[in-house]
Amino acid sequence: MKVSGLQEITQSVIEAVDNASNGIMKIYNSNVVHVKDKNDGSPVTEADKESHRILVSALEFIDKNIPILSEEGDEQKDNIDLFWLIDPLDGTKEFINRNGEFTVNVALIENGNPILGVVSAPALKEKYVGYSDHAYKLSSKGRVDISTRRQSLNACCITLSKSHKSETDQVFIDICKEKFDSIVEIPTGSSLKLCRVAEGMADIYTRLGPTYQWDIAAGQAIVQAAGGVVCDLKGSNLRYEFVSETKNPMFFCAGDPTFKWLDVFDRLV
Repeated sequence: MKVSGLQEITQSVIEAVDNASNGIMKIYNSNVVHVKDKNDGSPVTEADKESHRILVSALEFIDKNIPILSEEGDEQKDNIDLFWLIDPLDGTKEFINRNGEFTVNVALIENGNPILGVVSAPALKEKYVGYSDHAYKLSSKGRVDISTRRQSLNACCITLSKSHKSETDQVFIDICKEKFDSIVEIPTGSSLKLCRVAEGMADIYTRLGPTYQWDIAAGQAIVQAAGGVVCDLKGSNLRYEFVSETKNPMFFCAGDPTFKWLDVFDRLV
């Protein structure tokens, strides 16, 4: 899809995400949130379902010919070149714990690559948008262009999961301590971890455990537009398919593509 085409639909996608975010916040601010467990043991709430309903309706209105793969949708398995990949509520545990660090993720996938991404953190009143080489943040301060950048040559800012820090994560941090004078850990929920790299607040985010493709596709589009990369541990960009329940390989998201992160992972795996 041409950049001009992406520009035309981006505002409509932002509006769709805003409507889904408003639906989520009505439930978030209510007295009771009903939680159920899915087959894989992960939690789901009425907010996940409501956001899914709003997003699907809006994206079908944008272009009914582009199919939608959603975490809360029907099972899909097909060879499709252009499709929406959405997570109506990423970070359901953060939603339940009411720490505000949950997101709405919408990505447009073309030939396996995320070419447009919108991530909204409604409780924080932040949104991130990325396509082509355009990446920006929308907040109460207005629109600000963002780009990845190293915080320091001697220090490393690592963002990692607020809910899923593992022993392997700690091994990675310990290896980084040998390469840098200091390490700063930034625990963060949901796809905001990728956004922190995209806006230059963190140097790297690694996920050395299981995730699903709808968790990170929108964030990858934003990171790539901001100048960073999202790769597997061999250095290949992550790619996506129109297949439900597809899990990502272990991966890293880095703001500086030239830094030799692969040397670190050679010692880890």
